Amino acid sequence: MTNAQPDVDCDNARFEYRVWGKHPRARKLLGKMATSESRERVDDCYLLFSDSSWNVKVRDNILKIKQLIEEDEGFERWASGKHRSANSAPSPFETLFADLNLDRPKRGKSYDLARAVSELDPKLGVRAVFVVKDRHRFRIGGLRAEVTEVRIKETKQVLRTLSIEGDDLDELVSLRKKLGLRDEPNTPVHHAIHPDENH
Repeated sequence: MTNAQPDVDCDNARFEYRVWGKHPRARKLLGKMATSESRERVDDCYLLFSDSSWNVKVRDNILKIKQLIEEDEGFERWASGKHRSANSAPSPFETLFADLNLDRPKRGKSYDLARAVSELDPKLGVRAVFVVKDRHRFRIGGLRAEVTEVRIKETKQVLRTLSIEGDDLDELVSLRKKLGLRDEPNTPVHHAIHPDENH
C-alpha cells in the first residue's frame, strides 16, 4: 500500500479500478446486476503532466483535479475537486487556471479552449489531449460502474474501457472478482491516452 499527503479535499475520495478492452462478459454482467443505468456524451481536455499522481482535465470550462492518495488491493483511491476559479484550485494549478483564462465565459467573454491550451508556456510541460467519451453508466447498490468509448480527437483512435468505483473496498473487490477482472491491470484514463504510453 502507498499513501500520499493529499492537497485536495478528501471528503469525496473513492476507490477506482479501470481496465481497457471490450470485456464482453463483464459488460453483460453489469447490465444484469445494475439497479439503474444512464448514458451520456462528454467532451474533455486532459492536461498531462510528468507527475501522474495528478489527473487533471477541463470539462465545461471547469478545472477538474484528482489526486492519487492511496493504493490498496489493486485499487487506486482518488480525491477529487471541481474548480471554477483560480483561488479554489490547489497549488500549482491555480496558475494553470489563470493561464488558461477559464473564467472568461463566466465574465461573458468568448472563449476557445483549444487556442488557450496552444498558448500555454511550453516550460509548464503540459500536454493536452482532447477526447470525446460515450458513457454507459451503471449503479450496483452503493457502487458505480461505467462502460465507455473514448475517442481521441487528434488521432481518431477509439479506446474502450470499463471501470468500477465506490467507497467500500471489500464490495469492490468482490465485484471485480464476479466480473472476472481480478488479473487485469488498473490503468487510469490519463495514463491510457498519454501519447508516450498508448501504442
